[in-house]
Amino acid sequence: MMGINGPGHKVKDEEIRQLWSNADSGADLRRIGIEVPQQLGALFVMDGDEINRITRDVPPLIDNYPKRLSDAPWDESANLEFAATYMEPASVTERFLRSPLINRIWPEALSKSMQSLFAVRETRFLSETVGSNRLAELDLFLRGTRLRVPVLEALGSDELRLAIAQRVARETESPPPEVVPDLIAGALARRDFNDAIRLLESQKDRSAFGVRETLLLTYLYCLNANVDKAEALAAANSALINKDSSADWVWKKLETDFGFHPPTNRE
Repeated sequence: MMGINGPGHKVKDEEIRQLWSNADSGADLRRIGIEVPQQLGALFVMDGDEINRITRDVPPLIDNYPKRLSDAPWDESANLEFAATYMEPASVTERFLRSPLINRIWPEALSKSMQSLFAVRETRFLSETVGSNRLAELDLFLRGTRLRVPVLEALGSDELRLAIAQRVARETESPPPEVVPDLIAGALARRDFNDAIRLLESQKDRSAFGVRETLLLTYLYCLNANVDKAEALAAANSALINKDSSADWVWKKLETDFGFHPPTNRE
């Protein structure tokens, strides 16, 4: 929650962008996953008017009435249902754009791509609370944004893990298998599909290759315009892949977007 002393005033987009231009503040913002100025706005959940609306009939917690803070067990399902209503991209974008506070302080030039960033936020929220199709997440982040951190997170990595993996890789002739997944995540975060494919193929040669790696490499072959390689890999591993719950989504996605032909012996 953020408060403002006074009514607030319109900030120029150049002033906000300076936070990213400055070496110190820019590094700090990127480290916590706020990579572009618009993401600062995408932290919006509700303004004071909405807080007043949803708490209108709730008596305040004060010293004379301490038991207004209930001892009832936390209702996780109700909490998720409540939070999800404030994560839906279209509705939160509408609330953001018509908020008197936002219209008073936020530069209009930074409001044009908000819905896509709210979609990224909702995807990460659902992934962390109810689970999701990680390859579908990755596809959204790789092809729908230029952001690094969501790509790393979708692959179970982060900037700290990546930095450690890169240091270990520099100190060895061949990177140990345990750091390769983070190196793959780093390659994809910088959109270096060739390097990610090279690392995955090295895992395959080492026999450190499961269904997740097979699906990821199949997807990346298609993304890198090597559909023939993707089809050959999928056909050779169809029995293994089809046991994965996300296989149907992968086949449909690749077929629709890249003209991929799924294995014929699907069960």
